[in-house]
Amino acid sequence: EVIAGNDDWNGTRISFDLKQDGNYVIVLFKHMDWREPVEFMHHCSTKWAIFLMSLKSLIETGKGSPNPSDVKIDNWN
Repeated sequence: EVIAGNDDWNGTRISFDLKQDGNYVIVLFKHMDWREPVEFMHHCSTKWAIFLMSLKSLIETGKGSPNPSDVKIDNWN
């Protein structure tokens, strides 16, 4: 559970579950329990995807794009 940070995040829960599928590992990511579907939630959904793609790149190639070198999508960065 998120207990400190952006007010919209407080009280939400983040989980990562790993699932083996043949030669692959699937990351099942969830950011749950938002109080309401605010605009910031949509920003976070996109940013989580960017961070997970960066993590995948880091694992596969040795080079990721962590903050502050990640893709900028809006003024909340």
